[in-house]
Amino acid sequence: SSDLSPMRIVLFSNLAPFASRFEQLLKAFGHQPAGIVTTPGPAKNRSSSYIDIVQVTRPGIDVVVSNHPARWARMIEPMRPDLVLSMGFPWLIPDDVLAVPPLGAINIHASSLPKYRGPHPIGWAFRNGDSELGLTVHRLDSTFDTGNILATGTVPLTDADDFSTIGDSYSKLLFGLLGASLERAARGEPGEPQAEEGASYAPFFEPEWRYIDWSSPARTIHNQVRSWTGDRGIPKGALATVDGQELCITRTRQVHDGTASDPAGTVIGRNGSVNRVQCGDGPIDVIEHTT
Repeated sequence: SSDLSPMRIVLFSNLAPFASRFEQLLKAFGHQPAGIVTTPGPAKNRSSSYIDIVQVTRPGIDVVVSNHPARWARMIEPMRPDLVLSMGFPWLIPDDVLAVPPLGAINIHASSLPKYRGPHPIGWAFRNGDSELGLTVHRLDSTFDTGNILATGTVPLTDADDFSTIGDSYSKLLFGLLGASLERAARGEPGEPQAEEGASYAPFFEPEWRYIDWSSPARTIHNQVRSWTGDRGIPKGALATVDGQELCITRTRQVHDGTASDPAGTVIGRNGSVNRVQCGDGPIDVIEHTT
């Protein structure tokens, strides 16, 4: 909004695609990047994505790579941020960092909070077969994903959707919510407290969820395949044995006719590279896989 002063914003992120758009997004809303903080991450959640962020950030924007949360406040003070923005950052950002910018700190979280707090909300939306995917911009506080909400919205999900099909609609939603949230933050608005009713947690998946049991229902297997999004350094797809061959199945299609007359795991039809495989309650088409 024209009556608000431009903000200097420091980004905390391990998402290179978002970091690459950071400056462009801020300019669209009349603000400017003050710097980026990225990290290899905690021992349980290590990533090399900080290297990609260094590579995609243009000269002239400071990039701090640090695994030492106690030092971050002092590191960003020379950047003189008005606001901290985080998205896809694996550490809890300490309170002394949140106190540096006069307008506080906000986070972009990929769910309709308080649903799916935690590190893996998109994966759980697919795993549970949700009919929509949420996005929330909220104030940061001293625990993960619990701060006041500045803006929230959803995009619809169909059974045919997976992580590769939602990009355009999700990007449009992000643009709108971020613009509204930056304006509220610039005005110093605190946002609305989250309700605890309906709160849930979205942890990283247990290793066993990667392996397909063909005796499971077809819908469960379909959701299992699309829940492995290729995020956090884990390859896309779920693992299974088909005709004695180990496959990483990356795309399936539910088949709404047929019965469970053949043994689970049996290939009951082929159409080119598409295998129709019997599940516990009926067939599913394996459309894409790697060996």
